[in-house]
Parts: sequence; structure tokens; C-alpha cells
Amino acid sequence: MGANLLSRPRPVLRVVASAGARRRLDIRHVIIDDVSPHPSAANGIHHVAGRIAREQVAAGDDARIIFLRQQDMAGEAESFDLPTLILPLDGPRIMGHPVAMVPEAVAALTAGAGPDTIFHIHTARQPLLLSLVRELARRNLAFGITVHGRYSHVIDARGRVANWKSALYLRLIERRAIERARFVQAVSQAEADVIRRLAPRARICVIPNAAFSSALDGAPPAPRRVASFAAFPTFGFCGRYEIVHKGLDLLVEGFALYRREGGPGRLVLIGTGPARDVIAAMVNTSGIADAVDIHGPCFGAEKQRRMQDWDFFVQPSRFDGVPIAALEAALTGLPLIVSTETGLAQALQAAGAGIVIRNLTAAAVALSFAEAALVSPKAWSAMAASAHDMAIAIGDWTPIAASLRKLYL
Repeated sequence: MGANLLSRPRPVLRVVASAGARRRLDIRHVIIDDVSPHPSAANGIHHVAGRIAREQVAAGDDARIIFLRQQDMAGEAESFDLPTLILPLDGPRIMGHPVAMVPEAVAALTAGAGPDTIFHIHTARQPLLLSLVRELARRNLAFGITVHGRYSHVIDARGRVANWKSALYLRLIERRAIERARFVQAVSQAEADVIRRLAPRARICVIPNAAFSSALDGAPPAPRRVASFAAFPTFGFCGRYEIVHKGLDLLVEGFALYRREGGPGRLVLIGTGPARDVIAAMVNTSGIADAVDIHGPCFGAEKQRRMQDWDFFVQPSRFDGVPIAALEAALTGLPLIVSTETGLAQALQAAGAGIVIRNLTAAAVALSFAEAALVSPKAWSAMAASAHDMAIAIGDWTPIAASLRKLYL
């Protein structure tokens, strides 16, 4: 086989689930845990793996969560209501990063695996990945990989290399793992394009994230507006306090520019992590402390209750992969203000469900606030209904799990 054929990109597959004969699958979701100051409930990878596994159990398959975790890593005990196994990473390390698993951990990971077993690996840009893939391939065990936005730090939204060191590592080393996978899941077309640049022969499939389960919960009802327009507009953010990743510096600076130009309204932030104090300092320095509220973590019904007082959900991420918090906000009837880097711009624009921040800068964020402030109550109601409809259309875990099952087979 010639070199030109080896380097030829594989097409991106768009998977549509269909009914068919079923056999019971043994599905093992593998998470290589990084040290993080955030609780498991705020970890997007944990959330996605757990939601997909619940769908798979409900559909009649065996699904479990397997964490590969450094023993010196602080972290809470996950409560997934699913079979869960935590394996220590005691193998060799390079610059503090595990690069191999000890034989005992490999044996526990693969115990009882056979032709009906699929390992769904939830990570990328991770030195351990190549060793893990080699262990599975040596045993002829099938696996797929979900990248979870971890390549967006390497290639920016304009297609430029943002980190040459990481790009070189991925092209020379990690691509050998990515290209051996039965499938590589991208949550948006933009992410698929990035993966293709770094691993041209990967079998890439576009399957998005979601926010509800029609099988387990039913379709969420259309929301009703309960907040008053007297304080319009209130802009809200909910997520991890990762300043660069989530563009929170741009959010604060953009809101400060907007307020200095006479813009009305408030900014409310809900999140996790120690950077809360850094964000508070940024707010104070910008002179907008009287118009900004910064809260700690909030989950479940309480989070939805607080969102009912907002008028727009804002996420100016520099790197992301269809953030679930934004979909959850849209499901509650909140119009979105998001960057193109979230992977939601195309769906948002097509649905008329909010405002897209293009050419991401603080000035662009400020302009999006000014545009939102001019929205009439009637136009806001139409935008809110469209946000809900968009989330219903693209945010259901049940067909997403069915599409993944087809890839497993």
C-alpha cells in the first residue's frame, strides 16, 4: 500500500440510528482522570459518560464506568448509580504524566472481555492513551474514542496551530492511537475538522452532546417565562471557572466595556473552582462590582430555578465542544449568546435561538450584550421558544446512545 493512500483522510461519517437485531453488549466507559479542582458533578467528561451509560443500561446492554486515576489525586467518590471501577495508575511517568499501566490494572480493566465488549475511551491529548490502546489491540479488543474538545486547544477556530508542541506530539505519536480506533467521536463538524488535521486516517463520526433523555425522562415541556422584564437584561454564565478555557476574562472585560457605554443589566456567574477569587478581583478592578454577582456551585433543580431569573445564557469559550450547560440553558427557554468556538453557532443561527459572538474578543462580547439589550419582549419570547426547540431537536441522549451503539458494532 503506497504512502499516498496511507495519508488519505477518511470521510466523516454521520450516523443515524435504526432498529435492528440486538445482542447484549459489554460496554466499558474508560476515563483517564486528570487532577482537577472541580467536583465530579461539574466534570463534563464524567457527565457525558454517565448519561450515555444510563441510556445503554436502559436499552438492555451492560455498561460500566472505569476510572484510571493516580493514587495521589484528590477527588470525591463518584455516584453514578452504575457499576463503577477505579483503577490506580501506578506505572511509569514522564514529567508527572502516567505513560503506562501496571499489569494488575490492565488485567482488571480487561477481565472477562470478549467479542461483545467495547471499550469507549473518553480522553485525548493524554500520554497514557497510546499505551492503553496497545494493550487493548494486543488482546484484539475493540475500542472507540471520544475526544471531548481536547484538540481545540491545539488548533484554533480559524484553523491555525495554537500550540506547536502539542500539535507535533499529536501528529507524531497520539495519532497512532486515534487512527486505530473503531471510531472517533466528534461532537461538532468543527471538532471533526480539527481531528482530521491531526489524525487524517481516523474514522471520524459527528455525534453531539445532549441535555435530556426522552427514554428516561420524556421530552421536557415548553418553559414558561417567570422573570420580569423590569431588570432586563440579566446575563448568566454557569460552568467551571476556567478563565482561559471558558473565556471568562473576555466575559468580564466585555461586560465592563458594555456598561461603560451605558449598557443596562446585570451579569450573574455560577461555577466551581478556585478561580472564583481571581474573577472577583477582575470584576473589582473593572469597576463593575455593583452589577455582577459571582456564586459558587449550583446543580439540579436549584440551578434551573436560578436560571429562571436570567434573560440570556452567555458562554464566550475559547475552546469547547458543544457545552452541555448551554444546551441545558436552552432547554429551560434561555436564548444563548455563544462563541463560534462552542460548536453551537450553526445550530443557533439556523434556529434563531440567540446571538453568535464571532471573531472572539472582549469588544465582540460587548457588542453581543448591546445587541441583546435591544431585543424587544416579543422578539425575546420568540428567541426563547426557538432555543427550547433547538435543544429538543439536537439534545436528546436516547438517539445519541443508539447512534453510538451502531458504531460499537
